[in-house]
Amino acid sequence: MFSMPLKLFKIGYRQVLRDGMLLILIPAPFLMGAALRVLLPFVDGMMQEQIGITLVPWYPVSDALVLTMTPVMTAMICAFVILEERDEGISMYYNITPASGPSYLMARIALPMIWGFLSTVLVIRIFAFGHYDPLILLTSSLIGTLQGVIVSMFLVTVAGNKVEGLALAKLSNIFVMGFVIPWVIHSPFRLIFGILPGFWIGAMLKAQSLDLLTLTMYGLAGLISCGIFMTLLTNMFLRRIS
Repeated sequence: MFSMPLKLFKIGYRQVLRDGMLLILIPAPFLMGAALRVLLPFVDGMMQEQIGITLVPWYPVSDALVLTMTPVMTAMICAFVILEERDEGISMYYNITPASGPSYLMARIALPMIWGFLSTVLVIRIFAFGHYDPLILLTSSLIGTLQGVIVSMFLVTVAGNKVEGLALAKLSNIFVMGFVIPWVIHSPFRLIFGILPGFWIGAMLKAQSLDLLTLTMYGLAGLISCGIFMTLLTNMFLRRIS
């Protein structure tokens, strides 16, 4: 059952190893987490000394950025591999072999995004400034991973080729920046942005600890948000890879 997806995954992995841009995206989340962990306290110390302002209350925003971008980077690898195969006509070959359909999706989206989820949890555990409830960390990482799947689906659906995908990848970053909203908008009207999965990631990390009922509500809201975007993109996405 898993032999074909694993074979396709290995083929995709070799493609990534040959592409320097995609290869650097694998360790990039760890490099970003380490850089922020070192640089922010340094900048904070300078700001306190020079102008009496501290960045400490904003440290969780850094954690939310790392948690959001880690699975998105994995998702971009997925999207660019699919786009490259489409550009070269390889995906047409897959469509007439047992490698089509579910096997292809598992190899190009599901298996890589499992790594996206695990690496998200790992990066936050190592480099986060805040001390987060494990359930909050797991729930927000899951929502972040699904948000990454949405980004991958969007790039494959809209981009005509890999070059266009690079340009659209920058645009997709606007979509994932919803995690900032809980820190910058305090009005009840901020719930309007609840349609964005990132909003719920930010809300959970800002709280750092939540009772089980509230965490469940936030988690379900984030999952529903992801489900809406995935439903909107699914048919177009499947047509583009077929």
